[in-house]
Amino acid sequence: MTSEELAQEIMSAVVAVQARILGVGKAQYDEGSQQKFELMSLQELVQYAMEEVEDGIAYNVMLRYKLTLLKEAVDQAFTGYATNTAKHAKPAAPPVPPSEPAPVSVHAPNYTSWPSAFDAPLRTPADPGYGRGLR
Repeated sequence: MTSEELAQEIMSAVVAVQARILGVGKAQYDEGSQQKFELMSLQELVQYAMEEVEDGIAYNVMLRYKLTLLKEAVDQAFTGYATNTAKHAKPAAPPVPPSEPAPVSVHAPNYTSWPSAFDAPLRTPADPGYGRGLR
């Protein structure tokens, strides 16, 4: 990918964000000549921001989990292929043998909408795999 192609991908992402602002965002946050956040008190804005950060953490954990599954599938599918030859590439790690599936209680249920952070099962240091990320 060239720098120009990367810049175009970034522009595409900005256009997608703009479409969300003018679509679902307009329905949820448009208050005529102002946005909902402009009408919030400082306390409401701080509370709202904290909730958004908590949602972001939950989304990132879910994304990390899916990326871990994708990485395992890619590692398995490309075992034995040439490694990355980019000038800043790190040596490839040896393939990790497939791990046993986690107990059913650890897997997140299939949601039709984003869950709250409280829907995820809590893990403790006594749980298998604690500290190695969700698997």
